[in-house]
Amino acid sequence: MNPETIPHTEFTFTLTVGMVDGEGSLHRQGVMRKATGYDEIWVSKDPRTQENPAYGIIFLLSRVITHLGNFSSVTPQLLEQLFLTDFIFLREFYTQINQSGVEEMAVGEFWATPWSNCTKR
Repeated sequence: MNPETIPHTEFTFTLTVGMVDGEGSLHRQGVMRKATGYDEIWVSKDPRTQENPAYGIIFLLSRVITHLGNFSSVTPQLLEQLFLTDFIFLREFYTQINQSGVEEMAVGEFWATPWSNCTKR
């Protein structure tokens, strides 16, 4: 297979507000990968999601976000600390990169802004 035809599966992003860790460092940059069928199955089988289906997106995002600032392990508990603006951006970013045809989208970094939740730069 020609490397130029291999779909891009990881996308960088920058959060509007970001997350402040316990030491006062701000974390805004991250990487999200495309979801697999197993990601969706895993979320649907999780007992916490079965108790509260609205919580499923937090578990799903914790599986597909591979890095957030210096956090190489992104847990649901970590994502619960996000400001609503950043959470909404990540939810919409997830939808955008997992739509069919996204392979044709130019590879680049995405920034959340108050005016547009997903602007390619």
